[in-house]
Amino acid sequence: MADVTQSASLASIAAYLKLTHECDEQEAMIEAKEVMQNLVAMRQKGFITGWYFDAQGHLELLPSEAILKRINPPK
Repeated sequence: MADVTQSASLASIAAYLKLTHECDEQEAMIEAKEVMQNLVAMRQKGFITGWYFDAQGHLELLPSEAILKRINPPK
């Protein structure tokens, strides 16, 4: 798994929201700030290690090793 910590910036998240939710620039930025705060909180709690936009333009989360072990426990 790649060591991405944050490759989807606030501006790129706002642009994504503007496009997908047909909102104006100001509303998109407000929503993007909330998304970014939630992503940072998830990283601080150890749930994810980062986030990025994939080749199809979807915002993807990188789960932490601890979370991956909980989701897929060793057999």
